[in-house]
Amino acid sequence: MVKTKMSETASGDVPRPRDPPLPEEVLGRMAENEPYVVADLVAEFEDEYGPARGTVRNRLEYLVDEGEVARKKHENGTVTYRRTE
Repeated sequence: MVKTKMSETASGDVPRPRDPPLPEEVLGRMAENEPYVVADLVAEFEDEYGPARGTVRNRLEYLVDEGEVARKKHENGTVTYRRTE
């Protein structure tokens, strides 16, 4: 069996996913005053981006810092995000 080095393969043959969604794209998919958990938005972008949960969470936390989204931690440990008006 012949081993092929990664540097010898054509990079154009490997499908590359798009860059993860931008914070503005995440915000655009959220309805006002509707609570979301990270998994809701991961599922929303799954076909288009296949983003990691951590990436979506980071986008949401950025939007919280910008005042676009409110974050609430519930007694059971669940964190929900809600687009502010």
